[in-house]
Amino acid sequence: MRSFLTFSLLLTFSAHSLTAADLILAREGKTSHQIVLPDASLSPAIGEALKQTARLMQAAFKANGVDIPVVAEQQRDTTRPGIYLGDTAMARSQGIEAGKLHGWSHVQRVAGQDVIICGHDQPAPVKQAKEDTRNPQWDHLGTVKGAADFLRQHAGARFLYPDLVSRAGVKDAGKMDPLASPALEFLPMPTISVPADLNLRKEPVIEFNAASPPRGSFYDLANNRFPFVDSAFGTHTYDRAIPVEQYHATHPEYFALIRTPGKGPREFSRVKDGQYCISNPEVQELIYQDLITQLDRGYETVDLGQPDGFRPCQCEPCAKLFDTGADWSEKLWILHRRLAERVLTARPGKNVMMLSYILTAAPPKSFTKFPANTRINWCGTNEEDMALWKNHEVPGGFTGYVYNWCPNLGTRYTPMRTPLFVETQVRRLVKNRVQGLFRDGPGGLYGLEGPVYYIMGRMFDDAEHLQAKDLMQEFCEAAFGKDKAARPMLRFYEQLYHAVEPYSQHLGTRAPAWTYNDINGKRRKLVTDPYQLLAFLYTPRLLTALETELSSAEQVADTPKITTRLTLVRREFDYLKALMRVVHLTHAFEVQPDLVSRERLLEAIDERNALVDGYYTEKKRTPKAMPGWDFVMFPPSGHYASHLRLAEDGYQEPYSNTSLNWDTKTMRTAPLPGAKRLTVAAAKGAVTLDAAAWSKAAPHDLGKAQSATTLRALHDDAALYLQMECTLATPPAATLATSKSETDLRDVESLDVYLAPIPGKEIYYRFKVGPHPDVRWDAASGLIADAMDPRHGKDDVGWNGDWTYESRIEAKGKRWIALLRIPFKTLGVEAPTSGTRWGGNFGRVQAAATARRSVWSAAAGRASMDDRRAFGEIVFEGGVR
Repeated sequence: MRSFLTFSLLLTFSAHSLTAADLILAREGKTSHQIVLPDASLSPAIGEALKQTARLMQAAFKANGVDIPVVAEQQRDTTRPGIYLGDTAMARSQGIEAGKLHGWSHVQRVAGQDVIICGHDQPAPVKQAKEDTRNPQWDHLGTVKGAADFLRQHAGARFLYPDLVSRAGVKDAGKMDPLASPALEFLPMPTISVPADLNLRKEPVIEFNAASPPRGSFYDLANNRFPFVDSAFGTHTYDRAIPVEQYHATHPEYFALIRTPGKGPREFSRVKDGQYCISNPEVQELIYQDLITQLDRGYETVDLGQPDGFRPCQCEPCAKLFDTGADWSEKLWILHRRLAERVLTARPGKNVMMLSYILTAAPPKSFTKFPANTRINWCGTNEEDMALWKNHEVPGGFTGYVYNWCPNLGTRYTPMRTPLFVETQVRRLVKNRVQGLFRDGPGGLYGLEGPVYYIMGRMFDDAEHLQAKDLMQEFCEAAFGKDKAARPMLRFYEQLYHAVEPYSQHLGTRAPAWTYNDINGKRRKLVTDPYQLLAFLYTPRLLTALETELSSAEQVADTPKITTRLTLVRREFDYLKALMRVVHLTHAFEVQPDLVSRERLLEAIDERNALVDGYYTEKKRTPKAMPGWDFVMFPPSGHYASHLRLAEDGYQEPYSNTSLNWDTKTMRTAPLPGAKRLTVAAAKGAVTLDAAAWSKAAPHDLGKAQSATTLRALHDDAALYLQMECTLATPPAATLATSKSETDLRDVESLDVYLAPIPGKEIYYRFKVGPHPDVRWDAASGLIADAMDPRHGKDDVGWNGDWTYESRIEAKGKRWIALLRIPFKTLGVEAPTSGTRWGGNFGRVQAAATARRSVWSAAAGRASMDDRRAFGEIVFEGGVR
């Protein structure tokens, strides 16, 4: 593994003190130097990037009253010294071979009166597909990185915020005015100078530090947030090799054999959700060919990883594969090692980056040495995760996948990490020689979290010596003015991050208290209520204190740039305050659910919605311009009003069924809430569709809808019986035409049963049926222990229960009668005794109705079967035995 950081001369990372040995580049508004660009570059894009870098350098001089010309090397004034950027003849004359540099490395050197900044500038190795505008191919721009470092160290430049939109690179900076942009700051420098003996070669410790959407602006390169250049990175790659839509119809044998949902224990089918039969030689060959294809496109490193939410194939050859028995972790490691060995033979010098995630989080047991072309991509980067690998030899080293801004019950629009957290994290990553990083969740709060992003990036410059406290000061003094607004803003951020620290250090995704083992040994998330988390972090007292400090900073802001930056902080803070007002007033309403507290809450919801809508044009998808900024900083790019309202659940963001999304108009006329209760009578004898016992079961209506739906429930010692009688608005023939294919029946005529049979435990079972007796669907939630698994806490369709369903359509009366028999054994519980209480809900989708959904127990203003907090009570009566 090559050296990460080579210094020919040890430099500090702040502007140095002037000494007699310094080379003066500018003083008292004058310079004798010129900025010199190569006469030719390896591509037009690289040439344009160098031209924009020269403009940036001009701006740094101009900020201090100095005009400095930019010329091509052949047109330079030979009587004047130069600052040479890129692979110039001057650089080559000094023995600097740009072609032998790697990654984002560069050289800074003084030669007499000349300054040379030359880096590894290479065109993207993979050609950009015209149709794929969302995933640009990036050039290596070592000279740009070197110039940015040079300007920060010697010319007072500070790269505080993104200066370009996502997916735009330095070559696109022509429309950005570096002097006017609030993204950049140039500190006063009466004299710009460098050590006369400057001779530095630097190779950043990481090859990539990327996120989605990708970025490659001056801000990103200066702060070591490098995009992918020569590494293919998709993480879960089997689907790339074997797309479901391309192969399932013609080669169903490529896909995992798994028991058919809702069918008997011996009925299996080939799944269609991207799970594979890895013992199939053709599957192995297609995965291998995908690796070769990616490398032949130009990538130096190709990724290899099993599907997310991995479900093992249950065929006999897979059970026997590699003689590992039921150890699927070892099967995957052995398969991936063999694939890497084939790649090593076929494409020597290229690398395979294997995924270490869930099943492959722990290293292999059957071998300790990987092929020479192997890298491991750690999805666990805590100390205990990396310690597992101390006895394994991985020649290509490690990369990391960090979950800093992947929210755990917080939101994408509230702060998640702190300076202390990223300082510790970067030191740990560098110590363990992590060579590349992908940030799951890019972090898009540059007003509230801007210092954190800045500190994390800068720490990669020198993780051993740099400190978060100094970088925090550096950021705030540059962004808000050293003597005025910086002071209240330092207090603002100190209080904010102190409040966020428990989440950042302990409760965030993959943090130590993210999950725990309860007394029964079950792996559980420590916090499951998002309002509980937010109310704990952002108390009313904290919000008042933050308002005081931000208002103080706004009052003393004395430059347009500072004012513009504070408007960004204000916008994000106002969003946070509006969110928290709803959260705190919801708790007040729950404590005292009267009309006064409800109206106060509904007003807060309306005000928050109005705030969010005010960010957008009428269609609520295109954000309005932010004065002073070159592009909209908040809301983040691609985020619509529905996103900011939290109207749709995200991964670990369960907000769609909270008070944030209440229909306030309906709520104002609705009765105050009261729990629904369903009594389950005991039945003797066989329970059929027409059993006499149904006459003793109390009927329950499933809410308001175009067609009536009546629910009745019975039980015996073995099972729960649910009879649902539905009036049909459409002709029965049309209703029966419902597809028999596997579906969750979300938008077709169907019935929905959601049960929570174990009080105090977050285990749920869901059953859906259509009018056709073969249309059925089931899922379970709470049985997946690994919180990293995307099925954790969600309805897992991979669960297959033993239950039966009968359906009868009465054409003359336009009536559909359904009977579900759900054995208690299927739900993992004993037969209920008299007084046993479950939670649950029942719903119907009416495909042809205006009011599509009816729900038995629903929060006023939002009828949703997904809202577990709205579950009613199911009470069993005795008398069977």
